[in-house]
Amino acid sequence: MDQWGTRVAAAFLAAGLAQAGIAAAQPATSNTAAPVKELASLLAKKGGGTGAQFVAAEDPKDHNRFVAAMLLPDLQLLLVSAAYKAPVLLRERVLTKKYQDAYQDLQAASQAEGKLVIEDLLANGLAVKPAKNQAPDAATIAGRTITFDGQWRKAKVSEAEYTSAFTTAEQEYTRLLGLLIAQAKVP
Repeated sequence: MDQWGTRVAAAFLAAGLAQAGIAAAQPATSNTAAPVKELASLLAKKGGGTGAQFVAAEDPKDHNRFVAAMLLPDLQLLLVSAAYKAPVLLRERVLTKKYQDAYQDLQAASQAEGKLVIEDLLANGLAVKPAKNQAPDAATIAGRTITFDGQWRKAKVSEAEYTSAFTTAEQEYTRLLGLLIAQAKVP
């Protein structure tokens, strides 16, 4: 290979490595992006407006637990899952589709133990680290809030704890989104 060919090959190799480095630095695609999009689409069809949209459901794993969400289209999806001291009241709100009331009750009066709150900014699924110039998502798990900004040292947790919290939040968020999607499909 002549000198020109070697330089071209080296340039392609360097460009490829740089591109691989850029790809590795980008946040991974969220496993929750598709279910969030589906839920947003279902709520838009039912609600029709651009204001806050609500949905709530009973958790079949524990009949004292409920999940509720408030979607601010293109801005944020706020989800709360917790046990409720008066499950009959919340069950009635779900059955009569008074989802906003159920969301407010669950946010305010739910039992703190085991409560999960997800703040999905931009309503685009949880990201372990936000894309450049975007605000991070967050989860409050059992009273402890973790901001998924990729700065686990700043949060004074180990990288393993940060990753574990994200994995736990993402798995539960996926499961709970499935419950809400099923409820949103109920005529």
